[in-house]
Amino acid sequence: MEPSAFTFKGDKVLPWLITLCGVSPAYDPDYNDGAHPEFRQFNGLWDTGASASVITKRVAQQLGIAPIRQVRAKDARGETDTNLYYVNILLPNRMEVKNVAVSEGVLDGFDLLIGMDIINLGDFSLTHKNGGTVFSFQIPSTHEYDFVKQIQQGVGQKKKKKK
Repeated sequence: MEPSAFTFKGDKVLPWLITLCGVSPAYDPDYNDGAHPEFRQFNGLWDTGASASVITKRVAQQLGIAPIRQVRAKDARGETDTNLYYVNILLPNRMEVKNVAVSEGVLDGFDLLIGMDIINLGDFSLTHKNGGTVFSFQIPSTHEYDFVKQIQQGVGQKKKKKK
């Protein structure tokens, strides 16, 4: 798989990461015939504290999809039985994640919660410099980021220059 990525820049330190994403009924051209279903646009909150992705009832209704089954889901309010769906999610820069199992939940101010099930597919980077936020995501992972190692290498470079 060729790497694909996007970068989102904010001119201030952002309290949350929300990007415009597409959601469609699950579709894989290797297994389905016909045209790919249309993606509908929704605001997606990126949440590293969520193990799985979530959609609202409104998303399911707009896509015209039926739940696959009921599942037990945990959130900040406790445990509840909820609907499970399969969808495709289109991230910024046309990065498509296929056949994502998403539960139905109540979300405030957005219709899609992007959890670790998607974030774990690649590299997630968040930096704050000069009063702004830079959020970048890549699928698949291509290399390791280690800030401690970068600092140590930088210190080593400075010592060599002094000699």
